[in-house]
Amino acid sequence: INYLFTIATTCGVENRMEDGKITKALLKTRSGEFDIESIHTLNLRDCGLSDLGCISECTQLERLNLSRNDLTKLNKLAGLGNLSSLNLSGNRITNPEGLQALESLQSVNLAGNLIGSVNSLRCLTALDKLEDLRLHDPVRDLSNPLCHSNTYRKDVLDMLPNLKVLDGERILGLGSDVFSMCREIEESLERRQDVNSQQSSNPSPWVSNDYFEPTTKFEESRLGDAKEQLEALLSSCKMAVKKSEDVFVKLKKSTK
Repeated sequence: INYLFTIATTCGVENRMEDGKITKALLKTRSGEFDIESIHTLNLRDCGLSDLGCISECTQLERLNLSRNDLTKLNKLAGLGNLSSLNLSGNRITNPEGLQALESLQSVNLAGNLIGSVNSLRCLTALDKLEDLRLHDPVRDLSNPLCHSNTYRKDVLDMLPNLKVLDGERILGLGSDVFSMCREIEESLERRQDVNSQQSSNPSPWVSNDYFEPTTKFEESRLGDAKEQLEALLSSCKMAVKKSEDVFVKLKKSTK
């Protein structure tokens, strides 16, 4: 208990003395490492930080949590060439400039900041290994001004085509088709509900009977494509099963 109290007290003292600046003493206290170059994982959540200080000296750092602080500038992260996971949620960042130097970065959480446009994320295009980006977190009620745009997801994915996960939702790889199909079904149901509501509240006898029907035929939509792909997959499965049964019968005859 005394050890934990000492750690908490030291952290508080360092924060007050250095005005929210990361110091070597703070790094050693929070990591338990005597040599800051040996730190691989570091949690500096909710420490009132506004200056990254000497964080760049943690050259072996791989996972870093800086959430719930007062950070605005990220340039001092340069030098963390081994960093793969970074949590910056709940800060006051308007532009993630500086992250482009983190060549090993695979996952970054920027939810709950002040990023106002997709163009502010342009620096992230230099990160070839970046696969997981979070700008919006509905569970923790964290977001960014740019997320209010109806097209922000498309715009982000157009800019960062290598992303596999955006806002916790898988975009590429296993499961991406399921997510896409579920979203499209939800949107289709919402449109249908809106149409039904309009029909019941504002009847329009002067329009044609098919006026309120969806303009895109099911067969021409992505749902239709998914249906065809599913049918093709089922057909190939049936053929594989039939082939396996034939092979089994031949093997059974040859063993007699």
